[in-house]
Order: sequence, then structure tokens, then C-alpha cells
Amino acid sequence: MASTIMVTGAVRAHAHPSAAMLAAYEEDPSLAALRLDFAATLRETLEVLLAGLPARAAHAARA
Repeated sequence: MASTIMVTGAVRAHAHPSAAMLAAYEEDPSLAALRLDFAATLRETLEVLLAGLPARAAHAARA
């Protein structure tokens, strides 16, 4: 499923920040709320994506 690959790539990119972003996190602790835990974020995002698939299929069947 293409959406799974896209979500995984996007979450990985944000969960593994560049050196400059890591320095920004250290300089401004309020930015720490923007950091993502890869496994937790990926799991939550894929759960939401997969939960919507039955609704999407039902909608497509009616169209």
C-alpha cells in the first residue's frame, strides 16, 4: 500500500532530525514537544489509516 510507505518515510524523516534541528531542540526546550517517537507515531498513524479503510471501501462501493 503506497500510503503506508509514504507515512513511514515521513514519520522517519521527522523522528530522526538533522544535527541542526537537534541543536535547536537543545537551545530551545519548548521545541521538544515537536519531537516524534518513531515507533509510537508510526503505530498511531497507521492505526488511524487502517481504521479508515473500511469506510473508504464502503464509500467507493456506493459510488
